[in-house]
Amino acid sequence: MKNNIHRIWYHAMLKQRGDGVIEIARYNVGHMKANMAWPWFLIVTAMTLYDIYYRQGMFNDIQWAISVDWALQDFWVKYVRISQKLGEIISPGAYEEYKAEMIAMHGDSFYWGWFYILFPLFWFCLLISPNWRPLRIDSKCRLIYFWDWGKFYIAQYPVEYKNNPDALCWFLEVEMFKSWMHREAMGSLILHIPHENPESQKKVAVPIGTYRPVCEYQNYLLRDFILDYLCSDDGDKEYARYFKKEKRIWLDYFGWFYRFSLFPQLGYNEKKTEAKIQAWLEKYGDGQ
Repeated sequence: MKNNIHRIWYHAMLKQRGDGVIEIARYNVGHMKANMAWPWFLIVTAMTLYDIYYRQGMFNDIQWAISVDWALQDFWVKYVRISQKLGEIISPGAYEEYKAEMIAMHGDSFYWGWFYILFPLFWFCLLISPNWRPLRIDSKCRLIYFWDWGKFYIAQYPVEYKNNPDALCWFLEVEMFKSWMHREAMGSLILHIPHENPESQKKVAVPIGTYRPVCEYQNYLLRDFILDYLCSDDGDKEYARYFKKEKRIWLDYFGWFYRFSLFPQLGYNEKKTEAKIQAWLEKYGDGQ
C-alpha cells in the first residue's frame, strides 16, 4: 500500500499541518463542480450568448429587465422615422403613452429577463465559491474534527484502538460511497463524525478524498493510509515523504477545473477551534 499511494497526495487531498495534524480534502467539492456547476454554467452561458448574439426572445426579455427604454428604442425610432416620412405629427406625450401600453402588455418580460440574467450568475457564483473546509486528524491527541455550517463535529478514539485498525474502522463507521453516477471504485471514503454535544446523538457523514480520483479504489487506499497514520507513533516523520509533491501527471490539469475557485479555501479559525477542542476535551475527553 505504501509504495502505491504516494501518487495520490499531490492532488491536494492531504496537507500536513505539523504536530501530528493533517488535513484531508472533501470529495464532494470537486464532485459538485465537475458534475453540476461546470456543465450547467457552460450550457446556460452558451445558450444565453447565442440568444443575445442573434437577438432572440431571451435577449428582448433581458432588455426589458435592464431598461424599458432600451427595449423600446429600436421600434420607437423606426416608428418616428416612418411617421415623419408620412408627414404625421407626433405629440409630445406619445412616447410615454406608448411606453405605458407596452409595459402593461409585456409585464412578464421583466420577470423572465431577470431570470435569464440571474440563472447564469447563480451557476457562476457556485463555480467560483470557496472550496470547502477540510477534515482534520490529530494523531497525537487522537482527534478527528471539522466545522460544517457553523457547527463543530469532533471525536476522540480510545487509546486502546491506536494499534487496532479494525476497531478504528468500527469507531469511525468507515464506508465507501457509490452512486448511480460513479461506481464504488471511483467513489469517496466516508467517515461519520459526531456533533460536539454527545447528547444530541447527531453524526454527520463526511465524504473525503479528491475528485476525480487519480486511480481506481483511491478510497480504499486513503482508508489504509488514515489507519496507518492513526496507528503511527510519529506520523509526521514516518509519512513525511508522502506529503511531498510528485511529478505532474495529466489528471492534475483536470483537477484544476474541479477545484477552481476565485476565493481562498475555507480554513480554520485556529484560536476558536483550539478553544472548542480544549473545552470539549475537558468535558468529554478521556484524559489520556
